[in-house]
Amino acid sequence: MNAKQRVKGVIARKPVDMVPYSFDLTSVITGKIAERMNVQPRDVHSAIGDNMLYVGPGGPGGPRGFTQLVSGENHITDEFGVVWDRSQKALNAGDWGGIVSSPLAGPDLARYVTPDGHAPGRFEHLNDNELVASGRYVILGMDGLFDRGWHIRGFENLLTDFACEEEFVCDLLERILEFNLGLIDQAPDYIDGIRFGEDWGHQGGMLMGAAYWRKYLKKRLGIMYGAAKKRGFDVLIHSCGDIHEIFPDLIEIGVDAVHPVQPEVMDVLALKREYGKDIVLYGGMGSQSTIPKGTVTEVLEEAKMLIDNLSVGGGYIFGPAGAIPNDAKMDNVMALIDFVMNKDNLCPA
Repeated sequence: MNAKQRVKGVIARKPVDMVPYSFDLTSVITGKIAERMNVQPRDVHSAIGDNMLYVGPGGPGGPRGFTQLVSGENHITDEFGVVWDRSQKALNAGDWGGIVSSPLAGPDLARYVTPDGHAPGRFEHLNDNELVASGRYVILGMDGLFDRGWHIRGFENLLTDFACEEEFVCDLLERILEFNLGLIDQAPDYIDGIRFGEDWGHQGGMLMGAAYWRKYLKKRLGIMYGAAKKRGFDVLIHSCGDIHEIFPDLIEIGVDAVHPVQPEVMDVLALKREYGKDIVLYGGMGSQSTIPKGTVTEVLEEAKMLIDNLSVGGGYIFGPAGAIPNDAKMDNVMALIDFVMNKDNLCPA
């Protein structure tokens, strides 16, 4: 059984030879692993046997959609008009950097031009033959509706708009939905699944509250996920934070797997008991706690506990709960890699 078959089997609730795994890694951690393993950074995921192979859609300026330099070499604008700080200082907090400015100063779309997701050429940068030959589960990473919305409007502004500017919020989300439907429509057939990334949660619950999530996002997400399903793609979502109260909604609108399942804010064993028959849990290994702050022994104990408990009856993909932070103890990181590379550890007791 190859990696693709293994992940697809877990999502389809079919027997697999072992628990599949996939690691979110920042470029800084990737470089440190490459040095330890004496491989090139681009080869790290393959070297550790990662079962998933992530790709992204392209844009006017390349795979990430960055179009031009503005106000200095470290500030870059994307095709939505969002200006990003790509300096090393910003990247130390994660690979996306930080937002310098958003294009919409007010809740008004009259003069705002949304990019065309249906424009051809969005996937020309991908090496089709290489991806197919990899034998790994090819997963397309896409921004979801909420994150794209606050990138364009500003985080606090959009949350305020949720309460005060219903018509504007609906119009903005509809435009983003249309853009994403264009990407889904032309995604290559060899894509196995799409992971829609947007953070709805914080450490104590839903950022906008479950009521506003259901009012503005649920129906539109259902349309987007349905379009992916119609193309034959599995639907995976990424949301950091505590989102346990919308798990029934996610199941209802067709989500196959939830990532990263933060153990610091959600009871992962309770999620397995309550929803494990209906949705795949992907992640669960403490990226805010055990990996950066624990001992090697604690890392290995947590990994074994997750494998033994969350894989019962299938429906689990092992991995860190979000990208391993740049300051994580490398002995812990390498111990976790050694753990998954010993395939016997991925067969639950």
